[in-house]
Amino acid sequence: MLDVKFLNEKATKFKQSIKKAKQIIDIGFDEFVKTPMYPDRVQYYMIIAYDELDQILCHILKEIKKTKKKEDCIKEVIDEEIFSGKVTRAIIDFKNFRDDVLNKGFDLSPKQMYFSVKNIIDNLYDQFIPELSSVVKELKSKEPKLAIPVNMKKVNDHAKAVKSAVKKIEVFLKYPLEEFSNNNMFIDRMRYFLTVAIDSSLWICRHILRVIKVRGKSCFDELYKRNIITKETADFIQDISDIRDKLINPEYDFDPEFLYKTGKESVFYFRKYIDEISYSILKGSVSGKGRS
Repeated sequence: MLDVKFLNEKATKFKQSIKKAKQIIDIGFDEFVKTPMYPDRVQYYMIIAYDELDQILCHILKEIKKTKKKEDCIKEVIDEEIFSGKVTRAIIDFKNFRDDVLNKGFDLSPKQMYFSVKNIIDNLYDQFIPELSSVVKELKSKEPKLAIPVNMKKVNDHAKAVKSAVKKIEVFLKYPLEEFSNNNMFIDRMRYFLTVAIDSSLWICRHILRVIKVRGKSCFDELYKRNIITKETADFIQDISDIRDKLINPEYDFDPEFLYKTGKESVFYFRKYIDEISYSILKGSVSGKGRS
């Protein structure tokens, strides 16, 4: 889902950098070419603005095409015809300008820089942000309405952390119990990844309770009471959370067989937790899926 806060921050930085370059360009051609400081500053501000623009476009592209690309997204965005012809041409010119700057070792002639930058600014300065707002509004209208209005980006980040930790745990479970028990590195890593899964699961739980304005001693039990997760999931995640401090304490010794068994159960229940949370954020509760 779109991270509007992220886009607002990037758009603000983009506009600030473009504005600083524009202020110098507006001084006029003659002053620009005879004052060495001006081309250096404009070049600096434009490179910053381009980087912010690229991050904006990558985020938009991720929502449209479900890609994970984090840079050099301009060509793909242009192919999608997201913006008007005028803004699209300015974006292409911006990319060409940035490539010229890099290829020539930041040594464009003041004359070339002045006219290139002026053309870009004339077509982007007043039009890009309004068009971006329209694109964001359209994309947001297509997103599913959340039954629980959480911060989806942060929830997704923590959900990914849980899933990643579970995958790591599965690696150690491929070994027989005896081999696992005799390998201190396996045991230490199992403890670490269990802790990662616990911490991110707890962050998600607390975030949801803050959003729905609920307080309680047992975070996961509160989710269960409101049909956000099932009882068996709440019980397991709460039980393993209760031993979190022992997991991170190197002086506390766990029975390897207990860790191995807990790891196996965790693979199932942490995934179940993320699935139930995801379902409830969209649908409101897991009651339609059946409860334990």
